[in-house]
Amino acid sequence: MNIIDVKGLRKSYGDHQVLKGLDFQAKEGEIIGVIGKNGAGKSTFLEILMTIKEFDYGDITIFNENLQGLTMERLENLRKDISVVLQPTQFYKTLKVEELLRLFQSYYQSKTEIDEIIADFKLEPHRKSYFDKLSGGWKQKVSLAIAFLSEPKLIILDEPTTGLDPHMRNVLWSYIVEYNQRVGGTVILTTHYMDEVEMYCDKVMLINNGENEIYDTTDKILSLGYKSINSFYLSKVSV
Repeated sequence: MNIIDVKGLRKSYGDHQVLKGLDFQAKEGEIIGVIGKNGAGKSTFLEILMTIKEFDYGDITIFNENLQGLTMERLENLRKDISVVLQPTQFYKTLKVEELLRLFQSYYQSKTEIDEIIADFKLEPHRKSYFDKLSGGWKQKVSLAIAFLSEPKLIILDEPTTGLDPHMRNVLWSYIVEYNQRVGGTVILTTHYMDEVEMYCDKVMLINNGENEIYDTTDKILSLGYKSINSFYLSKVSV
């Protein structure tokens, strides 16, 4: 079942056309990597799916709701099933980790127990720490914990592991994969780490010159003769 269906998506900034008729589908339970050079349109695409950026032309359906002409009430209801983690993440400097979790628990009207989410993400050592004082890796762990509080149907991650060491990247991915298996949600992310795409993503969409040059499973791409997703990526964007 498709939870997202995008057809002919176009978006321009003035005379600069960023997305040029992009097509995309996402099913329940998939982890999908969106890759491409800086400026290719990845973030714009994700922001449109987040429903925080308008688009010029196309047809977008999320959770069986067509975004064109949605009332504000229906749009807000749709947003309740979407969580987002951006890079870098910033929260209130004067709040501690537990306070942040309780704040968003109230905002999401989540029934998830704070002690449960702290245990799931192994946040106990920093329960009373100010978010602003945490390392980049711990900040991202807290951000994922907050995103998962509402048990969303769709999680959108914009370069979630940028700047983190290999150990912390692996830790964050273990949470992403576990969430996906437990909740049956869908994860869409951008990343420049092609090893992460190859290891964890079910499908890959390469945005090149404003179009989805290829959108397929990682296995199918590798079956075309590429040694890795990284060699596939370099062969497409190096020219």
